[in-house]
Amino acid sequence: MEPGFFYGAMYVGYGLSVAYLTAVYVAMEVLLDDFAVGLYFILGIGSLIVFTPFIFRLSRSIWLTMFVKYDKDAEAKWAKELNGEKRENPCINV
Repeated sequence: MEPGFFYGAMYVGYGLSVAYLTAVYVAMEVLLDDFAVGLYFILGIGSLIVFTPFIFRLSRSIWLTMFVKYDKDAEAKWAKELNGEKRENPCINV
């Protein structure tokens, strides 16, 4: 992949963050009788900071799966190479 490939994952991460904060807002609006915006900012943004590493990894995975084909036989191909057998390059067929 070229340099900068995962810059697109930032857009995916932004979408996931907005979806998360929207879900927290709706949940707080429905579940709490005395909903306060200050409490939303504290809980929503505080928990978003905690979940940032998870969202970062998830957004990179989502971005990568849009462009790279999954090869279920990749492990068997690499095992053949370790045994010295000739095989085709799996990177070319992706």
